[in-house]
Amino acid sequence: MKRPSIIITLCLLPFALCLISCSEKEDVGEYNNWQERNQHFIDSIANVAATNADGSWEIFRSYTLGDNAQTFLGMTNYHIYVKKLEQGTGTLYPMYADSVRFHFSGRFIPTPEHPQGYCFAKSYSTNTLNEETDVPIIFCVKKNIIAGVATALMNMHEGDRWMVYIPYYLGYGSNYYAEGKIPAYSTLIYDLKLAKIYRYGIDTDTAWH
Repeated sequence: MKRPSIIITLCLLPFALCLISCSEKEDVGEYNNWQERNQHFIDSIANVAATNADGSWEIFRSYTLGDNAQTFLGMTNYHIYVKKLEQGTGTLYPMYADSVRFHFSGRFIPTPEHPQGYCFAKSYSTNTLNEETDVPIIFCVKKNIIAGVATALMNMHEGDRWMVYIPYYLGYGSNYYAEGKIPAYSTLIYDLKLAKIYRYGIDTDTAWH
């Protein structure tokens, strides 16, 4: 997989964005045994989240799976795993039809070449988020966002910042996503910060002030 200069889309079939790729380079051998390594990684994260030793972890079942909690209990690939980094001051959660503004960066699992994980996309122009100058992207939750990201956003308050670990099933899936240069079976690691919620049919001014 060759290093993209600019990534035009962020996520699965919908989630089309004009994004700037991160500055790291890729290595040809980075993706050997990729499915097995990614499954091992997300399973290990699931164990850490379930143990929740420091009280900062939470597990959410994908919003796409309905309300039967027992059906998918213990199935790693049907959940996202969240480490809470910052607590916001908001009191509302985004609903399915609402629009949201958020900052993000997306990475693959750590590898010898990229110990922090190769950064495949982000919403800000430098390596570090600057909330004074970087404008958060805006999307309707129910459109153009992969299931894992949407699940996270619908459980966040304004100002929350989470590290979100998404198994391939709730990300780009089991096929190579050519447009975004995403290998099949990729676990996705998102640094998400929810900046603003716009209620459907109520908040008509979505300009960033």
